[in-house]
Amino acid sequence: MKIRLFLLVLLFVSNIFANEIDIKNLTPEQKERLKEIKKEGDAHGLGYTLMAIAIKESKLGEYMINLDTKDFGLYQINIKSALNRSNMKDTAWNRNILASKLVSDFNFATKNAIDELAYWQKFHKNDWSKIWGSYNAGFKFNSKEARAYSKEIALIIEKLRKIDV
Repeated sequence: MKIRLFLLVLLFVSNIFANEIDIKNLTPEQKERLKEIKKEGDAHGLGYTLMAIAIKESKLGEYMINLDTKDFGLYQINIKSALNRSNMKDTAWNRNILASKLVSDFNFATKNAIDELAYWQKFHKNDWSKIWGSYNAGFKFNSKEARAYSKEIALIIEKLRKIDV
């Protein structure tokens, strides 16, 4: 447990907030990560959305921990949402378990992001601007920050569609 906490703190200290990556100059590793995300996402009609969120939220995995907001993993899943989705009691132990899993398990993190997007997709009846805003701000999808986030996701998707991934 101490090792896990140390790892989380180390990752947080070495990685403050992510800026958007240069989509035109992706490394081979970044392209592979995007292909993996797209493959998983396409099965749910969410390929480009998941890729854009991974870029925006974690810079494709460079920034996996945000202790201020308690968001973790490639897609920065909020720990309380992950607990609710997993039907787990909100305890320090369970938060640590899920945070570690969101950071270390691509499939688990991707499933959580897909489930979160599917919830908002149904709630907003496929209004993608609101879906992306809610992914970032929940029911405050109409806030200035959520609308700006939604626009950024749309721009990233536009750029992604122009490259070979």
